[in-house]
Amino acid sequence: MIDLHCHLLPAVDDGPGTIEQAVEMAKRAASEGVTAIVVTPHAFHPQFDTASLNFQHATSTLQTILHQEGLKIDLYPGQEIRVFGDLVEALEKGEALSLAGSRYVLVEFPSDSVPAYAEQLFFALQTDGYTPIIAHPERNKEFATNPKRLMDFVSSGALSQITTGSLTGEFGQNVKELSFAFLRNGLSHILASDAHSNGRRTFYWAEAERTVMTELGEEAWETYMANAEAILRDEFVFIDPPTLPEKNWRGKWKK
Repeated sequence: MIDLHCHLLPAVDDGPGTIEQAVEMAKRAASEGVTAIVVTPHAFHPQFDTASLNFQHATSTLQTILHQEGLKIDLYPGQEIRVFGDLVEALEKGEALSLAGSRYVLVEFPSDSVPAYAEQLFFALQTDGYTPIIAHPERNKEFATNPKRLMDFVSSGALSQITTGSLTGEFGQNVKELSFAFLRNGLSHILASDAHSNGRRTFYWAEAERTVMTELGEEAWETYMANAEAILRDEFVFIDPPTLPEKNWRGKWKK
């Protein structure tokens, strides 16, 4: 199992504060079947200054420690990038990182909005050979009230990633229902933990697997796992055309 979005590096952002805590997180991940993690600290985020961090070195250092602890988890460098206008230039300069050196770039929108320039930015990313992956769209207020905005991004070639904790109800029932609506309608294609600790913001892989199997079936789960593997290998992810989620007369997302 591959986790493409995880705040595992210690003392970097709002993830673990110490190496010991990072090791305990990795042990938790391994116990739930995770074999590879792309570490994705916040980058270009107004609350976290990670500009001076050598991400490659930090990832390599933690990898060595995990191996010394006997943990068979492979780490790869990446970033969760808060969108900004010069992102393409930052990627070209190596100031911003894609996921494990692939064509795939994990981008984060503010929780309450989607910037007006996002379509133009995504077009520029794709023109330059990158594929944007929208992190946790189910927790974005604009996507929640206007799913067509997300459908337009996906229809134009972007992907999106649902957080495991959203599927298990850790962010509330509304977020859980929206997460499954996005998955059912082909608006989201990847599952990842976005884990920050062994507390509330942990991995939830085992519980998410049970929930997805129940709601969507084994084939859907296997597809999400295969998509993660393809991204790690820098291979193309094939998706079906997305559809717009609809609500029933009770205001619930249709299944």
